[in-house]
Parts: sequence; C-alpha cells; structure tokens
Amino acid sequence: MEHKEENRICQNCKKDFVIESDDFSFYEKIKVPPPTFCPYCRMIRRMLFGNLSTFYKKPCDSCGEISIALYPPDGESKMYCNPCWWKDNWDGTEYGIDYDPSRPFFEQLIELRKKSIFVALESLYPSLVNTKYTNNASYQKNCFMTIYAGYDEHCAYTVLTYKNKDCLDCYRARESELCYECVGIYKCYNCTWSEELDSCVNCFFCQSCYGCTDCVGCVNLRNKNYYIENIKYTKDEYFEKIKKLNLDSYDNQQKLKEQSEKFWIKNPKRSYHGNSLNINVTGEYVYESKNTRNSFLVSGAEDCRYAQYLSIKGAKDCYDYTGWGRDSSLLYECYIVGEGAYNNKFCAECWPNAQNIEYSFYCVQGKDCFGCVNLKRKQYCILNKQYTKEEYFKLKEKIITDMKANPWKSKVGHIYTYGEFLPPELSPYGYSETMAYEYNPLSKIEVLASDYNWCDIPKQIYYVTCNEESLPQTFSDISETIKQEVIQCSTCDKAYNINEIEIELLEKINQPVPHSCPKCRHNRRFNRTNKPLLYDRICDKCGLDINTPYSPSRPEIVYCEKCYQQEFN
Repeated sequence: MEHKEENRICQNCKKDFVIESDDFSFYEKIKVPPPTFCPYCRMIRRMLFGNLSTFYKKPCDSCGEISIALYPPDGESKMYCNPCWWKDNWDGTEYGIDYDPSRPFFEQLIELRKKSIFVALESLYPSLVNTKYTNNASYQKNCFMTIYAGYDEHCAYTVLTYKNKDCLDCYRARESELCYECVGIYKCYNCTWSEELDSCVNCFFCQSCYGCTDCVGCVNLRNKNYYIENIKYTKDEYFEKIKKLNLDSYDNQQKLKEQSEKFWIKNPKRSYHGNSLNINVTGEYVYESKNTRNSFLVSGAEDCRYAQYLSIKGAKDCYDYTGWGRDSSLLYECYIVGEGAYNNKFCAECWPNAQNIEYSFYCVQGKDCFGCVNLKRKQYCILNKQYTKEEYFKLKEKIITDMKANPWKSKVGHIYTYGEFLPPELSPYGYSETMAYEYNPLSKIEVLASDYNWCDIPKQIYYVTCNEESLPQTFSDISETIKQEVIQCSTCDKAYNINEIEIELLEKINQPVPHSCPKCRHNRRFNRTNKPLLYDRICDKCGLDINTPYSPSRPEIVYCEKCYQQEFN
C-alpha cells in the first residue's frame, strides 16, 4: 500500500512534523504504527535512558563492596558491581512477575524495574582488559573513564571513540593515536587542540584539515605541510617559529587556542561534516554511509533515518536508533542496542546479539523477550518470567492487543499505546543525570512539569590542596606529588586529581597538567560540536538553498558542498 506524506502534531512539543511515504513503508515492514512524537522529542526520550557521566559511590547489593556507580546511594535502584552483575549465579527470572491484563502494561513494567538489579557501570564487562572504570564501552584495554567507546587502548577521559591508542581528553575520535584535546578526528597522529581533522600528523590548533603534516593554527587545508595560520614556510622556518611559540607552556597554549578559534571562524564552513564516501545522506557528522537521512554522529550506516551516535560501522535498515551500530539491523526506537542486534523495538541497553526483543532494557544476550528488565541470556520471557515458545507468542499478542485497547496515560496526558518508546517514568535516572540534559537543558521546574524524573545531584565537599596558580606550566615541571593533590577546577566549583594513566599520557604527548576538571573539559569539547538540528539557510557564496546545522543566526560563513569542494578540495 502506497502512502502519501502526512503532517502530524507532536504529542510532546505540539509542533508539526512530517511522516514521509518511505517512513510509512518502514513502519509497515516492522509492524508498528507511525510515531506520535516528533523526531527530536523521540531522540530526547531515548536519551533519558542514558547516564554517561554522573557518577556516585554506592555499595554493591551482592558483595557489599563500594563501587563507582550510575545510581545514588539513597536512590531506589538496586545495584550490583560489574563483577557481581555479570556472574552466572543469577539471571533476572528470580523477580519475574505474572502479567495482569486488568492493569496497564507500563505500570507493570515500572513495578518490575523497581524490583530488578542494575549494573554499576554500563559496559560489555567481559570484553574489558585492565579497565575498571568505563561507561557505555566495550573492548577497552588499559583505559580510564572512556565513555561511549569501543576497541581503545591506553586512553583516558574520552567520549565517543573507536580504535584509538594513547589518546587523552578527546571527543569523537576514530583510529587515532597520541592525540590530546581534539574533537572530531579520524586517522590522526600526534595532534592537539584541533577539530575535524582527517589523516593529519603533528597538527596543532587546526580545524577542518585533511592529509596535513606539521601545521599550526590552520583551517581548510588539504595535503599541506609547514603552514602556520595558512601561511607556507620552509621546513627550517617552520620549526624555528614553532620553537618560539613554546607550545609546551599551558599559558601559551591557551593564548594560541583563543587566537586560532578567532581565525577559524573567519573562514568558510562546509554545510555539513561528512566525507566523499557518503551516498545520499543528510544530517551532521555522517561518514561512509548510504541512504541515511536526518542522522547525527553516524559511521557506516545504510538505509537508516533519525539515527545518532552510531560509532561502529554496520547499522542497516534502522529508524530512531541512538547508540552503537556494529552489524545491527531492523531496529526501531532503540537506545544502546548493538553488536549483532536484529529486529528489536522500543529497547534500551540490550546487547550483544539481542534479537526479536521489545519493550525491554538491560536484556543481555536475549532472544524473543517482551517487557523484560535486567535479564540475562534468556528466551521466551515476558516481564522476566519464563514461558514456552507457544505460551510466549500467544501472551505477547494479547499484551499488544491490551496496550492498544488500554493505553497508559502519563501524568501530563501523553498517551502511550503499542508503538511508543518506553515512557520516561521507566528510566532509572533523573533528567539532570542523562544525555537528554546535555542536548536539551531544562530547569527543575520545567522537568517536574513534564513526564521526566528529577534527581537533585548532591554537591561534594572537596578539601583542595592545590589551585590553578600553583599548577606547573609544562609537563617537565610536574612534581612527584601531583597525584596526591586535590586541584581546584578553574571553571567550576568542583575539584579533581591527576591519576597514573593521565600522567603517562601527558608525558607521552608532552602536555601540561589541565587546569579544569574532566567534566568541564568535556563540556568545552561538547559545546564545540554542532547539535542534531538542521536549519534552512543559503550558501554564503552562490546563494543556493541548503539544509545545515548552522542556524542563520550563527556567525559562521557557510558554503554548500559544491562551493566548499571547489574552493578547498
């Protein structure tokens, strides 16, 4: 059946959104009704199930050991430390419940969530090697606080990374080595304080450069070397000037960073960030993808739409999919579902090889499960209770029929029938703890007036032993006692320390001690990244209409893809 494009009004924000004919075809293929929330509100709703970096100390409910965890010690969520959660002495059926057709399904799923046992930090724990503290990560070796990461080695304080080695304080880095304070780098070596680099070596304070070596403070260069602020020098002249810049010094770095950012913004930007391997794509930060639209921070996706944070190649035929990738297909309204996942709907944190799962979260290595929470290696389960194959499919169809006939109504009046993602009330996190807050910051009053949970994050008391003025200017000036210091953040009221992995990495890349805490450092990098919204604007060179993440009110000079390629490629 062929459908025409339709305009709808979002249940949440009340704004118009469009469902295109191709969208209807996808919904029919996976047997779900069309959405009633707009794409952006659907993304924020999924992100409510992701706490990336709000950490607490909490005792494990199994062994009693104090663990770094995603749940506050006085919260309602039960929690096991990662070693205990991944043991084979429990699987989650212990607290399974019978389905009650007289009650809304989501009400029963909330009851199950309160009984279930969450894991301290989200990771594919069996794949980690000498990596105790990481979140939303897999296959990490000798790493510390790598988040949304896969296949990294000896990295620390990175977010959204893949196959990197010896990298520190990077956001969106792939297949790079010895890089520091970089955003959006691919196959780079020994680059610092740079953004959107591809195949660059020894580049510092550079932006949007490709195939460059030994450049400082440059923008939009291709296959160049020995450039400073886009001016060519001989090799000897270049290194003489570099020596005078004294890039080892923290103060000098900060001056050059400010100077470079002012220089970058005077130069044109491409209408979106991508590469020549894309075919028929729209969005921002989309690479090596085909027939993928309205997507953000995606690599190697095919026939996908409204996808975000797919850092590992291999997602195919997915809609409204946030997080992971890697040989996953036929996913709809899923958050962190990946690594061989197939035909999953309305799920969060189901991995690896999750298949035919609906309305579940933390359903690990599961198949054919419906409405399960913190369940491991099971099949034919509903609300964590085991059924035979025949019983499972019969009860599943009954529940879907009941969900349509008896939808759940949220406290602000949103209607949740079969086809909507997990309601926000099911999230174990408060809004302020989640990814949603990063992309859509709301006040406590605004959150409480919505469907969202709220959590007051307690302020910690720090006994500061070192302030910014006392920090050394260069790595060579670092004392043996730096690891014992509690350092006052120069940006916020928090404090931080420098651990052994950081010291090793700072020494390798010859960088001074950072003057702000890890959270503030991440916020700076995050704020240098475009957000998943597209705007109508015209090319500042040829006047062509373009769809771009740079809103018309922003100061950047923006070129359409053709004009940008003609001038800089």
